[in-house]
Amino acid sequence: MSSHQQIGNKQDEASASFLAIAIGSLSGWMEALCCFLIGLFIASIVVITLVSVWYRYVLDNPLSWTEQICGILFVWITFMGSAVLYRRVLHIAIDMLLVQLPSALQNVFYWINEALMLILAGLMIWFGGSHAFANVGQTFGALEITPSWFYFAPPISGILMVLFGIEKILDPKKRIPEGELHL
Repeated sequence: MSSHQQIGNKQDEASASFLAIAIGSLSGWMEALCCFLIGLFIASIVVITLVSVWYRYVLDNPLSWTEQICGILFVWITFMGSAVLYRRVLHIAIDMLLVQLPSALQNVFYWINEALMLILAGLMIWFGGSHAFANVGQTFGALEITPSWFYFAPPISGILMVLFGIEKILDPKKRIPEGELHL
C-alpha cells in the first residue's frame, strides 16, 4: 500500500470517527432532552389531575380542558419513551429462541430487527408527518387546539429513532442493552 493510500485511509477513519462522535453527542443530548420532557410531562399530568380533582370536588366547578391536555402529554410520553428505550436497547423483545442460535445468526437477526425498526421509523415520519400537517388547520375540544399536537408525536419519535439507529450503525457499543446484567 502506498503512503497516499495510507493517508487516505487514516483520513477516512478520522472522518468516520468524528461522525460517530458527533452523532453520539447529538443522540445523547436528544435522549437527555426526551428524559427531561418525559419527567416534566409526568409531573404536569399529576399537577393537572390534582387541580382538576380540586376544582371538581372542592370548588364544584369542573375544568373542561384537563383531560385533553393530559391526553396530549400522555401521547408524547409514550412516543418519546419508545425512542429512548430504542436507543438503550430496552424495548420489548422475545428472544427465547434467538439466544439459542449461534452468535453469527444472532447478529444477522439483530440487523434484520434494526432494519425493520428503521423502516417503521420511516413510516412514522412519512405517514405521521403527513397526517399531522394535514390537520394543522383543524381544531377540537374545549381548548380549541389543533389535533396536530397529538399527531406530531409519531414523526418526532421516528426522527429520533432514525438518529439513534444511525448511532448504532456507527458505534458498536450502542448495540448493547443498558441496564441489564450480562453473564
